[in-house]
Amino acid sequence: MAVFNLLFPAATVSRSELGRTLGLSRMAATDVTGEMLDNHIIREVGEDTRTGRGKRSVMLAIDTAFWRIITIDLSQQYLLQGALVDLGGRIIERMETPIEDCANISIALIAELARKLMAVSSQPILGLGVAVPGVVNHEGTVVDAVQLGWKDVPLHDELRDMLDLPVLVGNATNAALVAERFFGEGGADSMLIRIGAGVGASLCINGEIVDGATCMAGEIGHVVVDPEGPGCACGKRGCLEAYLSTNNLYAQIASDPAHRTEILTGAGQLLGRVMAMPLGLLNLHDVTVDAPADIAGETFIHAMGGELSAALNTQYMTIPLLHRCQVGPNASLRGQAISVLRRLVPHIRQLSTRMHTAHDE
Repeated sequence: MAVFNLLFPAATVSRSELGRTLGLSRMAATDVTGEMLDNHIIREVGEDTRTGRGKRSVMLAIDTAFWRIITIDLSQQYLLQGALVDLGGRIIERMETPIEDCANISIALIAELARKLMAVSSQPILGLGVAVPGVVNHEGTVVDAVQLGWKDVPLHDELRDMLDLPVLVGNATNAALVAERFFGEGGADSMLIRIGAGVGASLCINGEIVDGATCMAGEIGHVVVDPEGPGCACGKRGCLEAYLSTNNLYAQIASDPAHRTEILTGAGQLLGRVMAMPLGLLNLHDVTVDAPADIAGETFIHAMGGELSAALNTQYMTIPLLHRCQVGPNASLRGQAISVLRRLVPHIRQLSTRMHTAHDE
């Protein structure tokens, strides 16, 4: 896996450089890369272009032509999104299923979309990733997903049995941060805050996503920020989501369009005040805001940054870099696919053997 991580998503490295970087002997580097070549994890991409005397090295890169990953995102309000993704995290094919209400999403509907993607793939499928807007435990059970109306749904087990594929179920906001790490501006110590029908966050420390003791890290939407505030769908008053959900903000703007700038400024300031303490505690490098462009635009980001600057900017600490999500609406799709390949690539040899055995039978 260390070789794959060094090459992912689009680096090219020689065997000798791999050996030096990873502390491998020439023979060990040749053996490791040989097996990865045989299993279509990496490929040779020609010789290096250096000038001067001496034999040129053959360069290696991720093999994006063989394996495919199916990834499905359940976090969109009116759309079930699916895609085929290569080992470099690039979307090769995508499909969408319109839905009237997220509460109409069923496991059967997810499996149907996965089968359609399997049918159009001319390449073998490594596994399936599903990004869920809710709390997912390490066994792939959806503990709670308010947007979907799900509680204690064994999504991993059901889809694995229905599709006979390795399955990885994860939180959609975590997946978005993974995508931003590799394809956007996210750093190894970063946070992503997603504003949509709900409000949630994901945290990355030292390059690893933080799940928390009960897989609820980042569930900030129903933290009360004002006990006297407006009612929330969860039954409490003054939750962050009651102020910042896109449904709430769009309703405010529709009822008073002349004060759109003031509404978005107030929303950005509120988020900045709420997040100042955890950001001061964690000393992160950057914060991504993942929200529709007409909500988290310049006005919102500037207002949020102003509050963070007032609270955090001292001679000992500077505020994290604040930016919009650069990956766009495909963030959860691509991020969950990356999580699948990072989980399953070390097991490709076994998967290949299983496929060959099934074919022979």
